[in-house]
Amino acid sequence: MSSSGGLPGDGVADIAWHPRTRDADEALARHVAALLGVDAGSVRAGRLCPRCGSDAHGRPWATGAHVSLSRAGDHLVTAVATSPVGVDIEVVADVEARWDPGLVLHPDDPPGVEATWAWAAKEAILKARGTGLDVAMTSVRLADHDVRELDAPVGSVAAVVVLPVRPGVRASAAPAARR
Repeated sequence: MSSSGGLPGDGVADIAWHPRTRDADEALARHVAALLGVDAGSVRAGRLCPRCGSDAHGRPWATGAHVSLSRAGDHLVTAVATSPVGVDIEVVADVEARWDPGLVLHPDDPPGVEATWAWAAKEAILKARGTGLDVAMTSVRLADHDVRELDAPVGSVAAVVVLPVRPGVRASAAPAARR
């Protein structure tokens, strides 16, 4: 996590790693609270499904920041930013076992792109956009996004992307129903 205190600057995400067994909402709340310098109890976090409105699944949110999370293997990773952020971790063996380039790669993606990297990068992009896997990975061109590779646990690949806030658009971290 950031050692400087405060939310990261524009275009930057603060990353924290947790054991997968940790409650994801609690991990998000604690991560945001640490950056804001407030008690974790003052930060609310949860999920909201854009399709059905359920708070049992869907896109993660937290008061005070944009957030994302991902789980794979024994690991949970959280990302916090001042604009939409997406993070993904994948176990290399799991992606290789189900890899189908026709379901993941855009025709303009670089030939020979590493499968797990492409999967993690595209899932991070779709999370940042707020669509998740409701949108086909093949619609995403890797070259259109500044995706960063994270130092991930052995046998895994992780990626993060922070989307710029468009001029004239007010950035909002928590869904209106949760503010």
